[in-house]
Amino acid sequence: MNKYFITGIGTNVGKTIVSAILTEALKADYWKPVQSGVADGTDKDLVSSLITNTTSVCHNESYSFQEPASPHLAASLENQKIKLEQMHLPETQNDLIIEGAGGILVPINSNNFVIDFNLIFKSILSS
Repeated sequence: MNKYFITGIGTNVGKTIVSAILTEALKADYWKPVQSGVADGTDKDLVSSLITNTTSVCHNESYSFQEPASPHLAASLENQKIKLEQMHLPETQNDLIIEGAGGILVPINSNNFVIDFNLIFKSILSS
């Protein structure tokens, strides 16, 4: 089972489309740990609508927020705090596509950025 982290330099640079392409091509599972701006629909919903295979599973987000803003701001507006140490990869025997939020330096909370997902999940991602 392989895990792939999809990130970019910002919002609307194609992470979700690339994630859908890889999910479909590899018949992998998909997971976005943090989703902001759910009023406009989620990336999970978009990926689900773009894939045609029956093997892939699109897993629920660990955190989901209404405001289309950086995760730390969206969480703050809902009086929540994102705790990376409480996130766990979905259980699957399938390959897993993990999509980041915004760009690699987008703040997740007062101490972490999207790039820190790699540090938190490093031992898991390298297995």
